[in-house]
Amino acid sequence: MSAVVGIDLGTTNSVISCVKRGKVETILLDGKNTFPSVVSISNGKIITGYPAKAKLIMDPSNTVGSTKRDMGKDITYIIGKQKMTPQDIACEILKAIKEKAEFTLGEEITQAVITTPAYFTSEQRKATKNAARKAGFNVLRLMAEPSAAAVSYGINQNKDQIIMVYDLGGGTFDVSIMKIRGNKFEAIAIDGDFRLGGDDFDEKICSVLYKRIKEDTKIDIEVGKEREHMAARQKIKEAAENAKIELSSKENTSVIIPNILRDYHLDFELTRDEYYNLIKPLIDKTIEKVKSVLKDANMTPEDIDRLILVGGATKTPIIKEILKKEIRDPFTAPNVDEVVSNGAAILALSLSNSIASEESSTITDIFKEEFVLDEKVNFSYGVALLNSQNVLEFCPVVHKNTLLPCQAGLIAYTVDEYQKVVTFRVFRGEHKELEKDEEIGQLKISITRPEKEEVAVGAIFEMDDDNIIHFTGVELMENSYTMPIIHSAYENDGQLDLNLVEELIRSEKIKSEKIDIKAKS
Repeated sequence: MSAVVGIDLGTTNSVISCVKRGKVETILLDGKNTFPSVVSISNGKIITGYPAKAKLIMDPSNTVGSTKRDMGKDITYIIGKQKMTPQDIACEILKAIKEKAEFTLGEEITQAVITTPAYFTSEQRKATKNAARKAGFNVLRLMAEPSAAAVSYGINQNKDQIIMVYDLGGGTFDVSIMKIRGNKFEAIAIDGDFRLGGDDFDEKICSVLYKRIKEDTKIDIEVGKEREHMAARQKIKEAAENAKIELSSKENTSVIIPNILRDYHLDFELTRDEYYNLIKPLIDKTIEKVKSVLKDANMTPEDIDRLILVGGATKTPIIKEILKKEIRDPFTAPNVDEVVSNGAAILALSLSNSIASEESSTITDIFKEEFVLDEKVNFSYGVALLNSQNVLEFCPVVHKNTLLPCQAGLIAYTVDEYQKVVTFRVFRGEHKELEKDEEIGQLKISITRPEKEEVAVGAIFEMDDDNIIHFTGVELMENSYTMPIIHSAYENDGQLDLNLVEELIRSEKIKSEKIDIKAKS
């Protein structure tokens, strides 16, 4: 029987875990427990992991890393004369992880739970899932990273508690409040920023080093396109990362890079206090999210039984100090770099058919009690509608923090005679003002029999277990079958009675069509 795994597909490093002999284990890849999320191309050959990471300095123009933030976006990298999207990069990383993990285990791997930031958009999740499928995985579920951490932490606790997971990784930040009741894990509220992480701490140090080099040499290597400048930038990024790590345990560090430019050696001292001043605004942003998630959950810090730190960037001492002052004394998860993939492996085992084959043990004993993970919608999705003042505003259809999976719908009408299409502008966000939300595209519902009088249509928004949104359009030509739906919507602010709608779809009394949203150009 093939193994089932959990994979933390990280911005800077990825980790894969499984349940073996009743214990959660990190699978070593080439003898290491982490795998750099880097891809390089040399002489037409794709290189991944540590060898690729080494090429960030040796061959920066043909090497790329930290692409996770760009998942789901229309971005192309040119690597070794090949065009690759963020999804392609993720696919190559996952292929390599799969191949190396299979070598370590000595068995085939086909089924996996892949983690994503809780605040990844539907497009980013879909791209991640497609990359994993292309890499040869049957994706059992996409799992929010803080949920995975909570499962890894709470599965053996055997007590009821409310925890907050503060997950600051290399490129993304999530905060989640989870209720644990025995073997049931329920997300209460989530928030985050998929463009904030340890890489941004590094960039703050880089900016100081760039400034010093420019002062000393009059050369702005931050924007230089020469090969020497590109290699210098990568050396600075590596030095910045090392300085960040050193300042977690030391009061000061020296950044020394010989021959970073021709006849120029960089020698720069950075104190912990100076570093903290650089990154304090970024940490403050995470604290704002922490307070926001408490507000969404209608809780205070006193309601949190344990605050758990996850992600490599949480090793920075000032984060613990600020959280202790603002919320409560935090707890650093054991094996902080592996806890997310470990939680994903537990969910993978519970979703697969492999439990019966595992020996009786700590993990499988727990599964004798039903294991339940309830995750929530991470954004509100809706449309632009005219309000009573005849001003367009955001009208949520699916609300943030609704239990997954879920669906909701709304009714709309044609406004012109013989109108053939009804178009909805679809938004993602939490504000009434459209300019504060993100327009993700247009939903077009065709009318097969345009009429002179107004025709009703319904738009159904469905969020699946992976937090990916799907759209269905229905025609509601006025007749004895559809009138109850139309009257119900009129009495409920345009909301569709989906039970009635689904009954008519099943009986083929009305037409429905799955619709791909047309992205905003």
